[in-house]
Amino acid sequence: MILRIVLLMCIFVLSNAKLFSQKILVNGKESNGKLSWTDFIGDPDQKKSFNAFTAYTFRTKFGSVNFFGDSAVVNNFEVILELDSKNTWAKKDRVTDLLLVHEQGHFNLGILSSKEILAKFKATKFTKQNYNSLLQSIINDVSKKYRDLGIKYDDETKHSENREQQLKWNSFITEELAKY
Repeated sequence: MILRIVLLMCIFVLSNAKLFSQKILVNGKESNGKLSWTDFIGDPDQKKSFNAFTAYTFRTKFGSVNFFGDSAVVNNFEVILELDSKNTWAKKDRVTDLLLVHEQGHFNLGILSSKEILAKFKATKFTKQNYNSLLQSIINDVSKKYRDLGIKYDDETKHSENREQQLKWNSFITEELAKY
């Protein structure tokens, strides 16, 4: 009888588990997120005044949703951040180590956005009525935050040309990554 109760408790705990993960893809392969100039394979936009552009996409997916009364448990939630190589470009005659650091900063903002989505997911209590809209709200809010932050990053660093601001942003991004 005790074995049966323990077994039922294990089944309940496992079925109630929120599994979650993050993947970073560069050129279709899992990565730690560190970029090199060889990742910038898109055609440069010669009309742009800046010398490089880092594009990324992310998507989310989840498996089953279990309901316990009014509560909802979203299982196997995953955030996949991917460098959009076709739209990531550099003017080859203008690349520098400092510019690569700047572009890495853009990708790191993408990494931060996926980490924040995961953190908010973990901290959220979902219900049967709100789990879908709440997930979408988390994704939309965090996406907007980091899209706006990327614009501010370029404005303040002048696309890496303002070295003092670039150093401040490098520190900020490093500190934010260390929080996760």
